[in-house]
Amino acid sequence: MLGLAPVALWIGYVVVVNVLLSAGLVARLVSHDPIDATLDYGSAWSLWPGVVHAKEFRLSGSDSTLQWAVELDEVDADIHLTELLRRKFYAEDIRARGFVFRMRLLVDPTSERDLEAPHIQALPPIPEFTNPPLKPALPPERDLERSDEGYDLWTVHLEGVDTTLEEIWIQQIRYAGGGRVRGGFYYKPLREVRVGPVALELREGEVHLADRVIARLDGDADVTMTTFDPRDIEGLDILENTSARVRLDAQLPGLDVVNFYAGEGAGPRLEDGSGELRARLVVNEGLVEPGSALSYATSHLALGAPALRATVGGEVDVRVGERGEARLALRVPRAALERPREGLPPVVVEGASAVLDAPELHLLRLPPAFASRAEVVAAAIPDLRWLNGDSPDPEAPRFTGGAAFLRASVDVDRRGRAAGALSLRLEDGALRWKETRVKGDAAARLALDAADVWSPSARVRKSRIEIEDLAVERGGEAWPGWWARIDIDEARVARGLLEAAIRLECKDARPAVALLDAEDAIPGWATGLLTMEGLKASATVRREESDVDFRLLEAQGGNLALRGRLTKSDGREARGAFLVKSGPLSVGIDLAEDGAGVHPLVGDDWVNEKMAALGK
Repeated sequence: MLGLAPVALWIGYVVVVNVLLSAGLVARLVSHDPIDATLDYGSAWSLWPGVVHAKEFRLSGSDSTLQWAVELDEVDADIHLTELLRRKFYAEDIRARGFVFRMRLLVDPTSERDLEAPHIQALPPIPEFTNPPLKPALPPERDLERSDEGYDLWTVHLEGVDTTLEEIWIQQIRYAGGGRVRGGFYYKPLREVRVGPVALELREGEVHLADRVIARLDGDADVTMTTFDPRDIEGLDILENTSARVRLDAQLPGLDVVNFYAGEGAGPRLEDGSGELRARLVVNEGLVEPGSALSYATSHLALGAPALRATVGGEVDVRVGERGEARLALRVPRAALERPREGLPPVVVEGASAVLDAPELHLLRLPPAFASRAEVVAAAIPDLRWLNGDSPDPEAPRFTGGAAFLRASVDVDRRGRAAGALSLRLEDGALRWKETRVKGDAAARLALDAADVWSPSARVRKSRIEIEDLAVERGGEAWPGWWARIDIDEARVARGLLEAAIRLECKDARPAVALLDAEDAIPGWATGLLTMEGLKASATVRREESDVDFRLLEAQGGNLALRGRLTKSDGREARGAFLVKSGPLSVGIDLAEDGAGVHPLVGDDWVNEKMAALGK
């Protein structure tokens, strides 16, 4: 008789449990409050204590922040039935097929103007709940987020999961395709979450955003999330609790996914961007580990707005070295910028690249220091009318033709100190300003040294600007064949500050005076200064906010020599003093707030005294 007892117990278990399962009593127990949790299945039976076989299995639930649902076509699991009495669904050794998971955050109707907006319509439907998933208008009777009093939400604990995959749909992003999920999961709503280790396989699947495919991919991921309180997590802070190893190979039909989140009519729009994304990443608590790599390449990406359109092709590559050092490399073989409405030929950039080196790559914080290099091998502005502003003022300077070509490079060290070079050439440049027309060629070579990226400030040293064969026309007069060479020995630029030491050599001063519209300010006796052949000058200039200090150290041309100083501050009239020499003769020019004064036969002592009186 004793030998029959286990058999009797087994028969009793089979009868009782299968009656409970077939009658739906277990489902009703879990679904007592369908808002908190709902269990449903097409059929279920058990022939061994705790081991349940079910078809068309479905479990869903919610809390004050989100709703979720799990579906399985068929499942065998060791379910701890007694745990159901403690409002806990605890299952182990889960073997299943057809895994579907959906999760969506509740929508606050007070912050959403349009509840039928595309980003809300793209949330996953969960039949147990209404669409869209709205937060209640009134606060709940029990504030379970802040108090444990009356806490009775269902806990879900799954271990030893091994199931084929059909769909994962979280917010607007949906994966559909083959795959496999293995691992464990613990979820106590509003209190405690633990994930993994979980091994996820994605095979020949598609990622959808609303009604569009945004990626076709194949990948693997091993993910572990240490126990955390969801109330303490904001945004990407979850990465502090996450360790992951990811392999991903994806084909992207385009990057217009950005337009979806930006909304219709929200400024510039991305077009195309189709390409290949590859990732081999190891991430530990937000830190990307050695050996990780990510790359993306596209042959055509466009950013369009009604007045401006940019197209680019290139690749981005991120790698983490053996010591954890990170390098981001961007290569753009060709890019173009167009103004569709104006019919101007496009600006073209070729051979652009940038490299950024950092001691580490962390997904939650910027690197403590980095070094970078950027280079443009060639860029062309085929029509200088590109540079005209939108000012309606008819007297504003405006380019009427010509082209520009440039190349540039800059290096930034880990202290934020930058050095670089710029080469620029203008061909047949044509400019109109008031009644003046200017046309000619120019070239510039600028050397950037000791720039501070963080201040920002910069120094320019040993640079040159050359103007060739310039023709100037104004008021019926013309000055053809004008030339100039400007050497910048040193210059410093900072916020609100410009200091420079320059040397100038030019044909004469007439075009400069014409451009400045300053003929009326030149006394009649000094008009010879304008025609000094082979004019050479050296000067320093300092501009700080609205204050200007110009010191002409020396200017010589023909038999004339000139030096002096000019200052202007606080919006007042310019003040200054200049000494003009021609052989044994000299004349002093004193510029005061009440007008200009002429002092014949004064010398160096006079101008030195006047210059000193203007201050340091």
